Amino acid sequence: MLAEVYAIRSVFQYREVFSCAETAAPGLCFWMTSLPVRAVYVSLALVFAAALKPSLWQAALSGAAASAVRPQAALLHFAGLALLFAPLWRVPFAELEAQFLLVAPVFLLGAFCTALGALLWLMPLRAWRQGLFASGLFLPATLAAFFALPDIVDATGFLWGDNHLLTRLTFTAVGHVLSVFHADVRSLPEDRIFALNDFAVRVGDPCSGIEGLALITLFMSGYALLSIGSLRLKPYWLLLFPAALLLSWLFNVLRISVLVWLGAFVSPELAVEGFHSYAGWLVFSLLAIAILIAAHNMALFQKTAAAKAPGAASSLAADPLFARIVPFILFMISGTLTPLFWEVPSDGYPLRAALMLLGLTLFWPALKVFNWRAGPLDWLAGAAVAVLWLWTAPESGGSSTAAAPDLFWIACRLLGTVLLVPVIEELFFRAYVLERIADAPGAPAWRRLAGLAVSSLLFAALHDRWLAGAGAGIIFGLLYLRTRRPGGAVQAHMLANALIATAAIAAMDFGLL
Repeated sequence: MLAEVYAIRSVFQYREVFSCAETAAPGLCFWMTSLPVRAVYVSLALVFAAALKPSLWQAALSGAAASAVRPQAALLHFAGLALLFAPLWRVPFAELEAQFLLVAPVFLLGAFCTALGALLWLMPLRAWRQGLFASGLFLPATLAAFFALPDIVDATGFLWGDNHLLTRLTFTAVGHVLSVFHADVRSLPEDRIFALNDFAVRVGDPCSGIEGLALITLFMSGYALLSIGSLRLKPYWLLLFPAALLLSWLFNVLRISVLVWLGAFVSPELAVEGFHSYAGWLVFSLLAIAILIAAHNMALFQKTAAAKAPGAASSLAADPLFARIVPFILFMISGTLTPLFWEVPSDGYPLRAALMLLGLTLFWPALKVFNWRAGPLDWLAGAAVAVLWLWTAPESGGSSTAAAPDLFWIACRLLGTVLLVPVIEELFFRAYVLERIADAPGAPAWRRLAGLAVSSLLFAALHDRWLAGAGAGIIFGLLYLRTRRPGGAVQAHMLANALIATAAIAAMDFGLL
C-alpha cells in the first residue's frame, strides 16, 4: 500500500504544470489529492488497533473464510489502480486542469475500487463487519476521524490561524494572571507582547496551547483504545476529556505567566533555555498521570467491578500495569524538572534519583511479586552490553573538566544509574512495550519481532548514542523474550551500567554514564 501511495503521489502531486487552484472545482481537486495520505492515516489506525487490541479481530479472523484466497478482490484492486492512471494516457498534464471535471469521476471510481479491492483482499466483508463493530461504534468512529483528519485540521484552523482566536484568548488570560501579582506589567495586545522589568515575551501561535490539546487528545484516544473493553466511553469522553482539555489550557496559561516571572526576577537564560523548553512536557506528564489515575480507578469510568473502591489506597500501588508505567513517567518528569532549576541540568541529578526512588517505592507492593531471577547468560549479556557501550564511546574530555563532581552527586548518580534506571527502563520498555506488542508466548513470531524492534528503537531514542542504544535494547529484549520475566533483563542492565560506571570513575569521565 505504501508503495502504491508513493507512486500515486509522485505522479499526481509533484507536477508543476498542474494546479488544483486552476481547475473548475478546486475544492474537489484538493480533497482528491489528500486521499493517499488519508489512506495512510486510516491504515496506521487499523494497524495500531490490531496490535494494541487483538481481541477486536479474533472473532473476525477465526472463520475459515478469513484466510481464503480472494482473486476477485485482488483483480478489483488492480483494476482500480489502472483507472487511477488511465486518464493520463489520453489527457496530457498540460490539459488536465481544463478537463478536470471530465476525468474526476474516473479518478474517484478508481480510488473507490482500489480501496474496496484492498479491503476485501485482506478479509471478506463479514469479517470486517465483525471486527469493526465488535466494540460498538468506537473503532469505526476513530477510523472516520483519522480519515477526516485533514478536514478537522482545516476546520479548526481558526483557533491558531489568521484569526488567532485561541492565541488571543491565552494572551488575555496570561495578562489577567500577571496583573494580579504585578501591577507594573506592560503589554502590547496587537503584538501579543508582555514586558516585566527588562524581560519581554511574545505569545506566539505555538504558545496558544494547541499542542497540549493535541497531545492530550492523542493520549486519551490511545488509552481509550487500549481499555476499550473495560472503559465507559460516554463519561470518559463527555466528562474526563473536556476537563483534561481545560486543565491543559489553564496549565499553559500558568506556564507562560511563570515564564515571564522567571525571566524578570530570576534568570532570563533559565526562563528561555530551560523553563520554556521543558515546562510544557512536565505539565503534560503530570496531567497524563492524573488522567490514568482517574480513568483507571474511578468507578464512574470503569464498566466492571475492577474499578477501585473508595478507600482502597493500596490498590493502585499493587497494580502491575501502573508499576510498569508510572515510575517511567516520573523518570521522564525528572528529566524535565532539572533544566527548570539548574542552568547545567546534570547538576540536578540528585532530584532525578529521588523521584525515581519515589516511583519505585510507591509501587513496591506490585514490584515485589515480579520474578527478578536471572542466570549466567543474563550476566554474560550484561557484560557484553558494557563492552559495546565502552567500545563505541566517543572521545571525551571528562578528565580535563574544571571541577570534579562532589561525593554526594557521585553517590546519587551511581544509585540512579546502577540500581534505579535499569529497573524503571526494563519494566517499561521490555515488560510493558515489548510484552504488549509481542502478546502471549503462543502469538505469531512477527509480533515478537515487532515488539523487539519497537521497544529497542524507543530505548535507543532515550539515549544520545542511537546505534549502541538500539544494540543494547535488542540484547535486553532477547533476554526478556527468553523467559518473559523482567529479572534477567534488569540484572543484565544493572551489571552493564555498573561496569560502565566503574570505567567512568576510573577515568573520571562521567560523560560515560
